[in-house]
Amino acid sequence: MSKAADEPKAFGGQTVDSVTCDHNVAKVAILGVPDVPGIAARLFSRLAERDVKVGMIIQSIMRGGVNDIAFLVRRDILGKAIEACREVAKEIGSQGVTFDAEIGRVTVTGPGVSERPEVPYQVFSTLAQEGINIDMISSTNESITCVVESSDVERAVEALRRCFLS
Repeated sequence: MSKAADEPKAFGGQTVDSVTCDHNVAKVAILGVPDVPGIAARLFSRLAERDVKVGMIIQSIMRGGVNDIAFLVRRDILGKAIEACREVAKEIGSQGVTFDAEIGRVTVTGPGVSERPEVPYQVFSTLAQEGINIDMISSTNESITCVVESSDVERAVEALRRCFLS
């Protein structure tokens, strides 16, 4: 991860204190997962058995009795994650597994950033103004993370640093 060296900027009464990125991630998604209790536990149990560490787990909105579950892994264990997901997908009758290793994540961090509506708005509008498409979004009380194409990561970091830290 890289971290901005600029001074924090007060933004709407809150402070955004860093913009970081991570190029060493890949996205895995298991598609058309039946919406029944225990499926997510089964999937992540299989990944745990293979010591596949995951982050940014996102389950999509149900449609027609199925969901999609996507998450990030380190690129060096992508093969293990795909293999485990394909096994579970076959067992549960899901629609399949997809992955993307040409991504990176960009994170804006500061106290209460996701609770201030102007901060997510500024993150997303800054990326849109740069023509950067967001693949996945996740937030906590202190961070907003966007997954973007790997070719856009540095441009996203620079634009967000200009917006929040300069």
